[in-house]
This record gives sequence, C-alpha cells and structure tokens, in this order.
Amino acid sequence: MFISVVVAVRNEARHIRKCMESLVNQDYENYEIIVVDGMSDDGTYEILKEMQEKYEFKLFRNEKRNAAAGRNIGIEKAKGDVIAFIDGDAVASRDWLSSIEKAMRNNEVAGVGGPDMLPENAPFIARAIGYVMTSPIARGGRLNPSTQHTMMEKERYVGHIPTCNLAIRKEIFYEVGLFDESFVKGQDLELNYRITKAGHKLLYSPSIRVVHHRKENVKDFARQIYKWAKAKVAIIRKHGMDGIISHVYLWPAYALLGVVTLLLLSMLFNMMHLFLLLLFLGGVTYFMAILVESARLTARFNERKLFLYSLLLLPLVHIAYTYGVMVALTRRKIW
Repeated sequence: MFISVVVAVRNEARHIRKCMESLVNQDYENYEIIVVDGMSDDGTYEILKEMQEKYEFKLFRNEKRNAAAGRNIGIEKAKGDVIAFIDGDAVASRDWLSSIEKAMRNNEVAGVGGPDMLPENAPFIARAIGYVMTSPIARGGRLNPSTQHTMMEKERYVGHIPTCNLAIRKEIFYEVGLFDESFVKGQDLELNYRITKAGHKLLYSPSIRVVHHRKENVKDFARQIYKWAKAKVAIIRKHGMDGIISHVYLWPAYALLGVVTLLLLSMLFNMMHLFLLLLFLGGVTYFMAILVESARLTARFNERKLFLYSLLLLPLVHIAYTYGVMVALTRRKIW
C-alpha cells in the first residue's frame, strides 16, 4: 500500500522540524511526504527548504493560506492509495504509517486514525488545556466525537477523526469531494460527515499514535474554541443539524437559549422573582459543578496547580463556545 503523507502547515517554525523528522524516520518504506506551506512568515518555509537538502519530500506553497486549501493541494499532488494527514505541530510515532497500513487492511473502512497525545515535556498551561479538554463538563468527554479519540483504549468505529491524525483512501475524495475551503475551522468534521453520510466507515485505532501540541496561552485557547464554535454553525448551515454528528457540541448554546427562554417567559407572565431565584440556583449549581470537576481533574492528573487553572478554563470554554455560536448565528457570512 503506497501512502501519501500530507502536511498542511502555516507558521509552525517551533515544531515543524520535529514533525518532519518523525515522518522521514518511519519504519514503513512505501510512502511519500508532501508539505504545503500556507505562506508562513515566521521562518517555517525556510526551515522546510533547508530540510529538503537532507530529506526527500515535496514542498508546495498555498497562497490561500487556508488549511483546507493546503490539504486539497496535497491530495491533488498525491500518488498514494491512501492519504495520511498530520499537523505541523504534531509528531508521529515511528510505527505511525505501518499502523495505518494495518488498519487499512480492513476493506470496510474509508478512513482510520487514532489518539493525539500530549507531549511529555509540554509546558504546564498546555498540559492544563489538554487535561481540561477531556472533561465531560468542558466538551462532553467521551460523548464528544472530537475529544473521544484521545480517551478510548479500544478499536472502534467513530463519527469523527481530526486531521491531526487521519488517513483516508484517495478514492473516497473522488466520491464525496475534497475539503471545503470555505471553512476556516472544522473542515475535518464537515468532511467526516460527508464520508459517513455516504455510507462509509471511519475506524479509530489506539495504535495509530501522534503527539500533538496544545495551545500554550489562554488567549489563543479561547480564540481556538471560538472558531470551533463558529465552525459548528457553518456545518449546520450546510448540512442541517445532522451535520454536526453530535448535539454535545451545542450544549453551551442550548444552556444560554434555555436561560433566555426562561427570562422571556418570566417577563411575559410577570414572574421575574421566580426567574431570579432559578438563575441564582442555577449559578450556584454551575459553580459547584466547576469546583467539583476541577478537584477531580486535579486528583486524576496529580497536578496541584491544575485546580485553579480548571476554575478558569472550564468556564472559558463555555463562554468562548457560546459566544462563537451566537456570533455565527447573527452573521450572514460566518468567516
């Protein structure tokens, strides 16, 4: 099985060298590497040009800068039967491609992927973000198709595999189409929906492993959540409610909608005192849930500082996500 590895990258000077070294040192022989740079201005492209003097891989420019467009360029240039995607801030395990090949022997599957693990030497804030994102309160935990891939220990069929660790048979793209370049975020979720809607299967395998860096400051993390939320609305506009695969994605927005509905009913029936009481009780319950979950995460990962960070990050996820959904809903053009 010939595999084409596609890396769509932009401004990953800090991580691209380790990513590329992990790809050229695979224990698998029958593959090619295609890197598509989205007009990086931090030295990423220069690093890649330098590395081409030592390693064999193809390098292209993506003037649109969009990750979806970069991956599409890679797909069009690829010669492989299977196209494997990895992010520029991820590092593949040495047996990454051989594990993909093994999983692809199952002729029923259109695509395969596995966990994206935290780096062992990650800064504390990056670890804290990674830990918090596994929380059921943050994003639904194992109920969320976008986070369950970091939490499952057994091979199984899933509805979504992120492109930081995803391989798809090239023929599938001829059937369902390429990545939607109108999406700034969420292109992988939208593509996965089209694949599963066409009747194909996606297989999660814990043996297909990459290490994936998380955001390293709160501002970038909040911006990431905000964009993910907007992506869910973009998918709904394109495919309807079925397109987001799971309603877990919209829990924060549903909660806000419930509060607004309750407020309107209270004003209509002159029951504001009841609304204020329920709002107070709901706030206390929410705070206690955040408190308990922060303590649970701290105990689970044995990081004392995680408690205070969780008290900040958990509500931040809900606020940024809800704000992103509301902004996207009120705009004709989401991006």
